[in-house]
Amino acid sequence: MYKVLSVLTLTFALLHGNEEEWTKYKHNVLLHQKEASGWCKKDKAEKMMDLIHEVHPEICVEVGVFGGSSIYPTAQALKYIDKGIVHAIDPWENVDCIKGYNSNDPNYKWWQKVDLEKVHQGFLTLLTKYQLTEFCSTMVMTSEKAVVFFEDESIDILHIDGNHTSEISCTDAEIWYPKVKQGGYIWFDDINWASTLKAQSYLNERCALIDAFCVGDECYLYRKLNDFPKK
Repeated sequence: MYKVLSVLTLTFALLHGNEEEWTKYKHNVLLHQKEASGWCKKDKAEKMMDLIHEVHPEICVEVGVFGGSSIYPTAQALKYIDKGIVHAIDPWENVDCIKGYNSNDPNYKWWQKVDLEKVHQGFLTLLTKYQLTEFCSTMVMTSEKAVVFFEDESIDILHIDGNHTSEISCTDAEIWYPKVKQGGYIWFDDINWASTLKAQSYLNERCALIDAFCVGDECYLYRKLNDFPKK
């Protein structure tokens, strides 16, 4: 009986210690979150890190990187578990960012003027500064060009955060969905945009929504399950 209790006590202490270590690591990572250009808020970044810590993925993919505000916590979490890689996909070209927008749309005007080369270089500098290059592969190309480099059902965690026009966001969902493993996860950003509703509908028909990881009206987490119909 004494031996059993000793083993249980030791196991609890190890698990509790590991949890404290992970919490401290996350806190330190998120202190530097604002160094990465972009719009990934702290609560979303933390949930992205927690998912990686929980499932230990081998292949992650992010479509739409900008300055890396969501790649940064992703790569940091992979670094912590010392496993896996995130493929950061973005053309960093203004012409691709404005595609599908009306010239009077505020998004068109903003993306037309932003210095994406400067943003791209800032992202690369960030990876080097925090020694994340081992855990992040940068693919400078559009989503449609990048998808051919991935086999069907090869991705553990996918993050869709590219062009938000209705047609292109839905296309991203359609072409990348087959690449995610059965049981794999799909982050879909900016669910509060009217232009992303078509893409959300596509995922809603094929995936389960993981409420515990959703981030308000900012981001949904889906899981691709075996019992959902393939269309």
